[in-house]
Amino acid sequence: MRLCFSRVIAIVVCVIPVGCAPEMIGSDAGGIVDPLAVLVEDAPGAGDFDAAASTPFPTAQSVSTGMVLTGSVTERGDYLLFEVAGSAFGDEWTITSENSIGLASFLVVMLDANYELLQRRLISSRNPLEHIIRADTPTLFVGVTPAYGSGGGDFQFDLNYRSGALVPAPRRQVVWVNFGPGTDVKVHRRAGHSFPAFDAATLDPDYAGATESMKAAILEVMREDYAGYNVVITSSDDGPPPSGTYATIHIGGDDERLLGLADNVDQYNANLGQTAVVYAEAFSDFRVMNLTVEEMAQMIGNTASHELGHLLGLFHTTSPVDLMDTTGTAWDLVADQSFTLGPLEPTVFPFGFENSPQRLAETVGYKMGTEKKMDVTKALSAAKLQRKAELRAIIRHELHCRCGNCLNPDD
Repeated sequence: MRLCFSRVIAIVVCVIPVGCAPEMIGSDAGGIVDPLAVLVEDAPGAGDFDAAASTPFPTAQSVSTGMVLTGSVTERGDYLLFEVAGSAFGDEWTITSENSIGLASFLVVMLDANYELLQRRLISSRNPLEHIIRADTPTLFVGVTPAYGSGGGDFQFDLNYRSGALVPAPRRQVVWVNFGPGTDVKVHRRAGHSFPAFDAATLDPDYAGATESMKAAILEVMREDYAGYNVVITSSDDGPPPSGTYATIHIGGDDERLLGLADNVDQYNANLGQTAVVYAEAFSDFRVMNLTVEEMAQMIGNTASHELGHLLGLFHTTSPVDLMDTTGTAWDLVADQSFTLGPLEPTVFPFGFENSPQRLAETVGYKMGTEKKMDVTKALSAAKLQRKAELRAIIRHELHCRCGNCLNPDD
């Protein structure tokens, strides 16, 4: 998860359209599947279930519980889907492999009736997929594809379940955003990284004197993104780290290729105390866009919310309006992105969707008296639409991967 976004930016004379995800080829689909066709930026209702329902879906093989899943997938992007009977709240599913040497050659996912990702695991004899259903679903799908770097081949998995399991309750997440210096900060098994306190002037000399206002705007972006959820965001400007277990988001330092990096994608937030970093000085490459303090803060805040999303169990998607997207242009990163429904990035699985609001609700829960709506994309004013066109006109490269938790999510 180290090879990622190229930070080269150049001025060009034409307007570059929003990037689309690579077409996804399903081995049982008999052709091309393009879920992004129903999630076009600026389209009315983008990100809702009704639009997703019109997407052509691949054929799935029907299986029964207690049966063996067999088949063969041999190429990257090749996958098989198995359709299982409906499943109820509290059903616990287990998929095991009899691979005696314990090597994981296959990636296995569980999807609900809307093809939304529920669980994802590299399967081996030592690493089964286990999942407890958090909401009734009339159909359950199991998908199999070769693991990253594996040639795949023939597979055989045992599929079993039991009812009445204890469903984990959502847990509040406390987050500490560090704008101060960092010493020997280790993220995602990388060597320790040290950096000075955040200074807006390192991004662009024009921001000299705007450090405090930019920090406040970054925090405002993050708090708005998680406003409906049981997530408490504090910062080094508020005081020392909070007592108890908390996640840390460092805002500082530089990286030649990345804008951000999280410890891992922690499905259903099993570890409340993980770390992510947003390489603030890397955003200096965007000075060619002549961003305002608020626009730069939006870009950094979106990235911070994205990295925190990984710590809460969210994977990458290919919808430019979604905070977990990896395909949009630099403008999309400047725009006010939100958690929404988006097609999975192909390295996560070649087909399916991520329902970020639902996963967050199951993982951290809603704040009392609030409920985050799925479609929260905001209409842009005429001035912002004009600014959007201007910024697109100077961007040559799209941000195919803006964070280090890409390419191979299992590294």
